[in-house]
Amino acid sequence: MPTPVFNGSVETGLRSLVLLEAFYPEKLDLETLALLDYFVVHTADLGGPDSLHPALPERVGEYRVRRTLIQEALRMLLRVSLIEVVEATDGISFVSGDDTPAFVKLLNSDYNRDLADRAGWLASRVREEGAAAFTSMRQLIDRWSLEFQSEVGLPNG
Repeated sequence: MPTPVFNGSVETGLRSLVLLEAFYPEKLDLETLALLDYFVVHTADLGGPDSLHPALPERVGEYRVRRTLIQEALRMLLRVSLIEVVEATDGISFVSGDDTPAFVKLLNSDYNRDLADRAGWLASRVREEGAAAFTSMRQLIDRWSLEFQSEVGLPNG
C-alpha cells in the first residue's frame, strides 16, 4: 500500500516541527497541532496566502485522520530530541527544542520555505486574534463536517 505523499509520519512530523517553531515559545497540545496542521496547508480557507495543498471537496476527512498521524510524528520528533514534552495540570503540550531552529533552517526546499511562511502567517494571526482565531478555525471544521454528513446521508452527531 503506497504511503500518502504529504501525510506520512515524516511529512507530518516536519509540519508539526515547523508549526512548533513558528509558535515558539507557545506550547501546543495535540488537538491544537491537529487543527494547525490542517490549516497550515489550507491557509486560503482562512483568507490567508494561497494554500499549499489542493482544496478538495472531501478535505474535511483529511482533518479527521490527522490526530493519529501527528501522535506518531511527535513520538518520532521526541526520539530525535527536536521537541520537548511539557506536562501541566491542564494536560500534555509540546514545544520546539533547542536544536529546532537550526534544523528548520536546513529545510530549504521551495515547499518547506512556503510551509514556514504559512506557519508564520498562522502564528501571527493567532497572536493577533487570540482564542478567537482557534474558535473560528474549529467552527469552520465543524461546519464542513455537518455539510459532509448531509451530503453523504450520515446522521449528525
